[in-house]
Amino acid sequence: MKLASAVLTGVLVALAATARLLAHDPGLSALDVRIGDREIVAVLTLAAADARSVGNGAAVPALVRDSLELWLDGRRLPALTTSDWSDETGGVHSQITYERPGGNALVVRSSIVKRMARGHRELLSIRTDNGTMLSERMLDGESSETTADISTVTVRFGRSFWQFYRLGVRHILTGYDHLLFLAGVLVVLRKWRDVFQAVTAFTLAHSITLALATTGVVLIPARIVEPLIAASIVFVGVENLVKREPVSRWKLTFGFGLVHGLGFATALRDLGVGAGGHTAIALPLASFNLGVEAGQMAVACLVVPLFWWLSIPSTSRLRFASAWSVLVIGAGSYWFVERSL
Repeated sequence: MKLASAVLTGVLVALAATARLLAHDPGLSALDVRIGDREIVAVLTLAAADARSVGNGAAVPALVRDSLELWLDGRRLPALTTSDWSDETGGVHSQITYERPGGNALVVRSSIVKRMARGHRELLSIRTDNGTMLSERMLDGESSETTADISTVTVRFGRSFWQFYRLGVRHILTGYDHLLFLAGVLVVLRKWRDVFQAVTAFTLAHSITLALATTGVVLIPARIVEPLIAASIVFVGVENLVKREPVSRWKLTFGFGLVHGLGFATALRDLGVGAGGHTAIALPLASFNLGVEAGQMAVACLVVPLFWWLSIPSTSRLRFASAWSVLVIGAGSYWFVERSL
């Protein structure tokens, strides 16, 4: 038993030493791509001699950023963070972290070999966080990419939920046109019940078209959607001026919410949601919409009391609502012209 353990230990040590030697062998670099549940991490390792050949290691980070591309279902993944370090042998390591959206086919393209000395090779490994190998290939001057199916690498529910929930909150808080439309609706409301109805109707409506647009059932170009969103803002401001006491505001927000949902869809499509089919979009859509609803409710709870305070006494209510509506019309008109050109 002890003999078997000793043999096994020796084999493991030999394998580790071999792997270390390969990663630091001049003329041979190693590119290790790890697929996590929230991110994809790529680490390039260059031997000291190879690092010196591109500028004593100082130019390695730029080399990696310029030479490495990750594509998921036809969409290029943007780099989120980068870090670099050297080990005790002088080898240089450069790490790039990418956000992992939904998708199946991962393509890793590396032109590092072509930027190194002639005859350089690169061992590309794509594996999961737990070490399961998905693809391994030796790249050279004639071959610079490989593909791996990452559909089997599951995304943990909790992390994915909060990821898209936060995206929904952030998207509505930075979506000034959506917020201005909502503020134009809320400025004439006098009861919290009407406020909650209007906000919730807006969420329900854009949830419908968001799902249809993300899955590709409804595809309307942004050059049409964006001017329509601006037009909805103008319409709300004009209605505030024409109607002294607008009623059933939830119907208005529901109708225009269908249009705004087409605009929201861009945020999810940019992350690849829906690119791999209709089976993996329920969670992103639900959590994204909950985030949008939470952001809208938070904004409503802040601005509605302010609107009511600015409308005191009652004689100034009409003047304030009218002045605010004129601002809404002006901003909406500007966006409409800008987006129509």
